[in-house]
Order: sequence, then structure tokens, then C-alpha cells
Amino acid sequence: MADERLRAACECGDLEEVQQLVEGDEGVHIDAGDTDTGWTPLILASWHGHLHVVRYLLERGAEVDVVDSGGSTAVRFAASEGHPDILRELTERGGADLNVADMNGWTPLLLASWGGHVDVVRYLLEHGADVDARDSGGSSQLRFAASEGRLEVVKLLVEVGSARVNQYDERGWTPLILASWYGHYNVVKFLLEHGAQIDVKDAGSSTAMRFAASEGRLRIAKLLVQHGSLCVNEPEIHGRTPLWFAVKNNHLRLAAWLLQIGADPNIKTDEGSTPLMRICRSDNADDDAVELFLDHGADVNASDYQGWTPLIHVCESGDPDASIMEVLLDRGADTMERTVVDKYMHTALDYAKTHGHRQVQELLVSTLSHTQLRSLDFRATTTSTKWSIPPTEIEFGDFVATKDIGGDFLGTWLDAEVAIKLYLSVPGAYDSFDDQVTRWFGLRHPNVQKLYGAVREGYNIFVCEQMANGSLEEYVETITSLSEWNLPNVATAFRKDGNAKLANFSSSRALQWGGGDSSEPLVSEAKAFASDVLFLGNCLHAVSLKLRGYTEFDELRAKCDTLVQGMRHDDSLQRCNISAVVLRMKSLLELTNQDQAHQDEVVSASRILSKLQDVQVSVNESTDALYRELYADLEAVCQRLFSWSNPITVHTYEEAMIVLETIQGAIEQQNSYNNSIQRLSSSYMYNEMEKRWSDLRKQRIDVFVSEIDNTLTLLHPTETEDLLTLLHRELQNTSYSEVQHRIIQKAYDEACSTQHGSIIESLPEWFIGWYELEDEVVFARGGFGEVSRAKWLNSDVIVKRVITEGRHGQKQMFQREIELWFGLNHPHVVKLFGGCHIGTPFFVCEEAKNGSLDKYLRAHPTEVWQKLYEAALGLEYLHARGIVHRDLKCDNILVNIDGDAKLTDFGLSALESAGDQGERSGAVRWVAPECLAGEQASYASDVFSLGMCIVQAVSGKLPWGNQLDNAVVKHRMRNGELPQRPLQFSDDQWQLVESMCKFDPRERMHLLVVVQKLRRLAEFPDGVIIEHVSKELDCDMALNLKQALLSHDSSANYSVPCFVYQLLIERMEDIDNTCSSVNAKSSLNSILASAETWIKQLGNQLSTVDFVKAVFRGFSLHRQIDRVLAEHFIAPTSEVHGWADKCFSVLQAEQKGACP
Repeated sequence: MADERLRAACECGDLEEVQQLVEGDEGVHIDAGDTDTGWTPLILASWHGHLHVVRYLLERGAEVDVVDSGGSTAVRFAASEGHPDILRELTERGGADLNVADMNGWTPLLLASWGGHVDVVRYLLEHGADVDARDSGGSSQLRFAASEGRLEVVKLLVEVGSARVNQYDERGWTPLILASWYGHYNVVKFLLEHGAQIDVKDAGSSTAMRFAASEGRLRIAKLLVQHGSLCVNEPEIHGRTPLWFAVKNNHLRLAAWLLQIGADPNIKTDEGSTPLMRICRSDNADDDAVELFLDHGADVNASDYQGWTPLIHVCESGDPDASIMEVLLDRGADTMERTVVDKYMHTALDYAKTHGHRQVQELLVSTLSHTQLRSLDFRATTTSTKWSIPPTEIEFGDFVATKDIGGDFLGTWLDAEVAIKLYLSVPGAYDSFDDQVTRWFGLRHPNVQKLYGAVREGYNIFVCEQMANGSLEEYVETITSLSEWNLPNVATAFRKDGNAKLANFSSSRALQWGGGDSSEPLVSEAKAFASDVLFLGNCLHAVSLKLRGYTEFDELRAKCDTLVQGMRHDDSLQRCNISAVVLRMKSLLELTNQDQAHQDEVVSASRILSKLQDVQVSVNESTDALYRELYADLEAVCQRLFSWSNPITVHTYEEAMIVLETIQGAIEQQNSYNNSIQRLSSSYMYNEMEKRWSDLRKQRIDVFVSEIDNTLTLLHPTETEDLLTLLHRELQNTSYSEVQHRIIQKAYDEACSTQHGSIIESLPEWFIGWYELEDEVVFARGGFGEVSRAKWLNSDVIVKRVITEGRHGQKQMFQREIELWFGLNHPHVVKLFGGCHIGTPFFVCEEAKNGSLDKYLRAHPTEVWQKLYEAALGLEYLHARGIVHRDLKCDNILVNIDGDAKLTDFGLSALESAGDQGERSGAVRWVAPECLAGEQASYASDVFSLGMCIVQAVSGKLPWGNQLDNAVVKHRMRNGELPQRPLQFSDDQWQLVESMCKFDPRERMHLLVVVQKLRRLAEFPDGVIIEHVSKELDCDMALNLKQALLSHDSSANYSVPCFVYQLLIERMEDIDNTCSSVNAKSSLNSILASAETWIKQLGNQLSTVDFVKAVFRGFSLHRQIDRVLAEHFIAPTSEVHGWADKCFSVLQAEQKGACP
């Protein structure tokens, strides 16, 4: 004990205490070392610089060369800490050995040199310290001094101690190499001036120049060259040159200097990598740097051992720079250079497609011939093509590089704005274009970007919903306040209203549940879904990073970070499931909307306890073990609340009360409170909660299975078939055990044996079970049924239930109509997500939160013509698909939350017979007179109804006023009368209504013309600007263009656009020869002028995208001719006017490799 006190006194320099212990009678040992470290009193006093204590200990006979457990003496500690007086005392009074080395071979001189203690180094050198001694790794004192930049020490060692400047350690590192590596310019200069070998190599063949370049030491690199270094192009053992290292580590200024002094940019490493390849993957590279390399002779098409060129390396980088791509392409990079990485021979375009670099794809596509753009994947599929859109309905707009709109191009489809995405085939891809379209087309959900369809002929094109606010990354940059954060909707793209939608499904894949013949390795359900949670977690992480700049978001960010950790867990099986994620994100959204004062208000737990007791009474009345288990879980949660040291806030209190009240009121409906309990327990329950819920779910499955036989005995025979459909789907469910599967199969087989005829073997793709709807609230009832709002997969939807009981054939008609509606996808048609035909049939469609058109226009009167134009676009689409609306009125034109007008209820109207059309719905005022007389509805009758919608929308009143009886209206309409012209109409506007509402349907304006006129009114509501156009078709221009097309047609690559425009001119010539209408010919001349611009471009070397645009622009001009024909009631007889079928055939022929 006394020895410990002595060491402590020596460490703190308490000489009086040291003297008392040494001279007293406690029996201390003056050289007693610590049992663990071996540190003696003399070592501790020397280490901490207590000279007076050191002198006293030496006077009392302390041993100066006693070593600690690491082999160090007192001299070692005095030298390492820079205590020259103590060192002198130990040497001159105690006779210490100055060259003693510890277990690492470190001598006092080495440690003093390392620490830069000049006085100590000088003393040691003057008293015989070995200047060339090495440690166990072969390093000398000079090596340590040089690596640490101790210039004065280096000078002493060389000039006083005559240290060898070229001595190297076991790795071959010399003082010069180390000083160059660590950037000690003055040390490098001194060593060079004192004989250091400039180009000596280490064990890996690296020189001082290589280390200077690797660390970006430009001044040192220049100094080395000034002193004669010739290693600018000297590779190390793996073939990597100083230039390669400079680029690899983003030292681009140094790389530029190396190029200027003659560095070779084409020397390859052992793996075939060149500096240009490295710079193409660099985060700090730009197009100027790439230009510099190319200007100095870098091979733009050099390939590494994988066959990857600089172009491919750009595509493989995480965030490719489009400007670098442009430089490489301008300088001759080969986009079709093949690699040898695998049997598929991927190109740069393949990699850009695989990684989803859409802007890079556009750049690469622009360099290809259009024939290379065509899909070469003709694998047969069994999928339907109801999503197919004729290419003749599409027109390309501009490529969008600054904002992710959900596609690559702006465009129009039957005049409606859409996003267009080119499909670029990746050789060896696991599925075909048809497979990808079918998968995306089947994803119908409010928060999934709509795919309206796809073009298959000629060029594979996705036609999808425009996302006006761009991607999540772009959208969060616009957020300025807490209320704008809509975290549950975090996704990849945003609509105009800020609602998020998952987008870009062209690379998505359906899970293989087993039993297939896919060559891809099967992925378990849990791991596959967990990977999506991980990616969503990455998106949320990016949002969380955005929050770090705002102190008012601290609480939200902390909760967000906690959720992100659970979503990004390294073990996929430990990640949050998506249901838990949705609930937690909902709570984050609630947090953004709460008032902070209200949130932090403290409340009592007594009411929670009281409510818990009420629930216990209800649970005790139930015989179901499940609810007892639920109560046990809830009781544990509440007990933790009561014992919690922090106050209970209003938010926590309200969540607890919601859970308890929900269970009490709906104890037989587990699904209605399951999510709420999980949300509460996620914050306060133990880890075993999820396991218990898993066990409970298994119990519920057992109950479901055991009740199948009993259920079947209670059903009407016609309903049994519907249940069998559900059972058939459950047989495909992998959640059941083998025993449960056998029970379901047995019940299914027994039920099948009671049926006569065929049995439904699968649910229709549009099926949505009634059990998938939550929180349904009815807000309208009528003769057809009722309409309600509900939640489907946690998203807001509208549910329309149709009364079919007692109506012969109505159920079958419902199924026909839902099949019809489900196949419709258009920006201005309400989206149907699905429906149910079991029990009371119902539709589930998107919610249009702005209500009907007439109500919307009361608040937004200036948008009247734009909304009418959008409604007409929806009607144009229906007519193009052979569908008559039958019940068009403002109530059936809805406006969604982002302000788009959409048609609805065309399916329900068709459930009524022609004779009672308008009677039950009260729509007499909108029904065409021929339909009131009992004739079938037609395209022309829809145009009449649209005209009446215009009357209502502009005037704000019902057609024929709000007071006139329906019977009077029918009488006047049958006599060919129209409503009196409202004051709000101009002459041109009312003339449009009159043209649409002619008594004779054959005389009514064609819808194609209506759309065009409404568009002009939307653009120029105060009057259409008409430019002066020649009154006659310019025959000379037509002849010249035909000759130009003949010259272009000699190239097989231009055969399709030449055919399209040749046919266009022939159609105009035919109309000019057979029609006398001056206005029609004037319109044709305007179309011809537009065609001239594109035909002239065919004489140039077009990029692929411009080539495709030219083809689709030709289709658009053909549709304009159709409008001319319709506007002037021209009935052409020549076969050239069947242009759509002819162009369609030409595209198919070219796709198969045959020239038209």
C-alpha cells in the first residue's frame, strides 16, 4: 500500500510526500513497479517532468535502467515527452543507457525525433545515441521525423548525426517517400538537397511521385520534377500511374498538371482501367476535366477487363453527369461498344436503363439509329392487350430534363396531356415489354402513377400520368413550412396538388411465389417486401436530412429518424413491415398538424383506467380467446402508461382512448381496431408483442378454415359459386399451413361437386373484396343505389353500390359494365380501381374532391372553358374506344383535387334501357331529342348533351332554366327548340352550342371539331386569333414535298416517315380535287405548311428521338385532316383516307424487319 502511495506522489510531483514515505518506517521499496504496467517511481517522475523528485530518487539510490512491462526505461519517457533536464539528470547522475530500446525497438532518439523535441535530439546526438538504429519494422529516426514533418529534427539527424537519407523500412518507404506522402514540402526539399534518391521505389514499386499524386500534393510533385524525377508515367506493381491515382482521389488540378508535362492518359492498370475511366466515375469530375483528357489524347473507346468503356463507367456511376456524357458522345464514344461482362453483351444504354438514368438514356438514344430503338424482344405472352394504344393517337412533345414528370417526354394522347416514356430493351431482360406493361397497368391505386396504356407497334412507349411537381427529391426542395410535409405519401413523383404517387414501374417485377419455371432465383415474400421497405426508408432518410436545416422540425426529424432506423435495418427480417410504416407515417403527419401547446398539455390517466375497466366487462362477455389476448395486451400497455415517469400528453391520451373505445364498440370486428392497437403498442410494448400477434393471426386462420363447411351449407346455390371464387384464391395463399390447405381444398372440392356446369376458377382482375373497405360513410342515395366515401388500402376512394335485386339480368350487366370501365384509362376519365360482384355489387373509383363541374365553377368561374375542354377530351377518348356515355351532364363531370375535369357514370347510365334514359336520373334537359323519342344513344347524342353542359357551365343554371317542368322541356326539345341564349354567351360561343345541338344528329358538329374549338376558347376566351392563310392548297409546295419524300425514301431507315407524309399529301390532294369548300382548303394549306417543316428535317441526319417525333407528328397532322373532314361534313371516298390502318400496318411491318 505504501508503494502505491509512493508512485502516486512521484506522478503528481509531491516531493514532501515522497521524502516522508522513503525516509519513514513504512518499508517502501524505492524501485517497486506497478504490478500491471511495471512503472516505477522514477519512471513516473521522469514521464511527468518532476525534476526535483527525479534528483531525490537518484540520490536515494533508485535504479535508472529498470524497465516497465513494455521494456521502456525512465530515459525513454523523458525523451518522448521532451524533458531535456531530466534526461541530462538520468544520464549524467544515473548513468542511463541512451540506446536502450523497448519491445517495439523504439529508442529514446527515435521517440524524441518522432515528437519533434529538438533539444532532446541534440543532447542525445551529442552523447552518443545511435542515429541509424531501427525499430522492429525497420524504421529509423529520420523516417519518423520526415513522416511527421519535423524539419529541424531532420536537419539535426542529417547534419549533426550524419543519418543516411535513403534508408528504408521493411515496406521500402524512405524518408523522401513519407515526406512526399504526408505533404511536408520543406522536408522534401531538404532531403532532395542532401542526396535523397528521387525515383527510388518501395516494395510495391511506388515512388515519391506516386504518393504525392495520390494525396494531391501539387507543390511537392512540381518540386520532384524540378529535381529530375522521371517517374511521371512509372506504374506501380498493379500498373497504376501517378495520373491514375490523382484522378482516383479527385485531385483534378494535379491531374491536369501531369497531363501538361507529358503524362500518358492511356496507360492501363492490370484490370485495364485508364485515368479517363476513373474520372468518368468521379464525384467531382465535370465536362471540362473530361475535355482536357480527350484533348491530351485519351482513348474515348478504351475498354477495361470487363469491356467497359468510359461511357459505360459514366452509366454505372451513382449520379451520372449528363454534360460528361455529351462530351464523350461528341468526341466519338461508341454507344454500341459491346462488353464481355456476361453473355448478354450489354451496352452503355443497357446499363443506363438498368440503373434508371433516364436523362442519360435520352442522350444515348439520340445517337442510335431508330432501328436500334425498336424492341427486339418478341417473346410471346399470354397477357391481354387491352392496354394497347394505337400509335396514331400519340404525339411527342419536349424531352423533360429538369423535372421528373413520371416519364421522359411531355406529349399528348388524343389531345390530352400525358407523360411519354420510351421503353429501351435490355438484352436478356427477365420479362418482355408486354409483361412490364401488364404489371404496371394492373396497379390501380390513388398513390400509384396511372399508366393509361402503351404503344406496341413500331416503338414501345409507355403513356402515363403527368407528375407536375416532379420527383420527391425535387419536391422537397420547395417545402418551406411544416404544414406542407405529407410524409405518408412519400414516393417518387408528385401531382399538381402535392399528392405523392409511386412511379416508374418499368423495372419492377412481380414476385414468383413458387411453382414457376423462372430462371431467376426465387425470392422469399418477406425479403422481397423488406427490400421495398428499405428503399422507401432511403427516401424518408432523404426527407429527414432536409429537415435538419430547420430547428422547428426537431421533434418531427427525431421521430422520422427512429422510423428510418427500423426501415433500414441490416437484417431484412428485422425491418418494419409496410403496415407498421404506414401507421407510423400517419402519426408523423398528425404531428405536423398539431398545435404544440395542445400536444404538450398534460392530462390524467384516470379516464384511461376507467375506460379499460369498461372494456374488460365487454371482453368478459365474449367467449372468444382472441379478445382476451387483446385485452391482456392492452392492459400491459396501460400499465406502462401509469408507471411511466413522464407526464401523459394529450396525443398519447387520445390514442389510448381511441383504441379502447374502438374495441368496446366493435369487439366482433378485429380488423377495425387491429391497426390502432399496433400503432399504440409500437411505442410502448415489449418485443414479444409481434410474436403474440403472429400467434393470434394463426388462431384466426384456424377459425376461418373451420367455419368453411358451415358457411357453405347456409348459402344460396347461386352465391356458393361466388364463395368458391374466393376459396379458389385462398388456395393460392402461401400463408396457410399444409393442414389448413387440405381443409380448404376439401371444402372447395365438396362445394364443386354440388355445382352444375362450369365453376369460376379465378377472381377477375378488378375484384376488390368488401372486407378491403374501411371507414365507409354513405353521403348520397338514389334509385340506382348509394354512394359512399371509404378507405381502401389506407387511401381515400368512392364506393358506388348498385341495386340489382329484383332486376332481371342487372347483375350480369353490372359485370359487363365494370369490365368496360376497368379497361378505360385516361387523364379525363374517373379511374376505376375495381369492384365486387358478390352480394350487392359495387364500384370503387378515385375520389374527385372538388365535386361536380357546376359546383367547382361557382368558385372558379374563369376556368369554365378549360374544364369544358378537358371534359370534351374525356368524351373524345370514350368515342375513340367505341363507347357512348349516354348520361352526360355537369353532375357527371367531376373535378379532382388537382383541378382536372373527369367524366364519370358512363357505366351506370348504360345499366338503363334506351327507353327510360333520362327519366330516372332526371337528366331530360341534357338528353338529345332523338333519344327522348326512343332511339338508341349515339356519338351525336353525346355531343348534344355536351352542348347542354356548356349551357349549364357558362350560365350557372340548368338548361331551360331551373323552373321549367321536365314534361315541358321534352315537348320543346322534340319540336326542335333550344334553350334561350344566356347573357353570358358571346356570338361565337353560342354558335358553337347551336352547332352541337342541331335537331338532326347528322347535322351536329363532330366531336373532333368540338374539341378543337373548346381548346381555342380555353386559350383565347375573349376571341380566337386567326392568322391569315392562303385560300387555296399550294399545289407546287405539295409537289415539291412529294419529290423530296421520294428522295428520302431511298433510304430504308426513313421509309416509315416518308410513307406517313406521302400519305398525308395524297389525302390533301384528294380533298382538294373533290371538295369546293374554300375554308376546308385553307385549313389543308395550314396543315401542309406544318408538314413542310418536318419533311425538310428528314433530309438531315436526325437523332433517334427527332426521328420518332417526326413520325408521330405526321400522325397528328393526319388527325388534323380528320377534323377538317368532320368540320365540313366531307365524306371522302378514296381509300387513302383509311390512314390509321395503313400506318399501323407499316409500323408492324418495319418492326418485323420488312420495309413498307
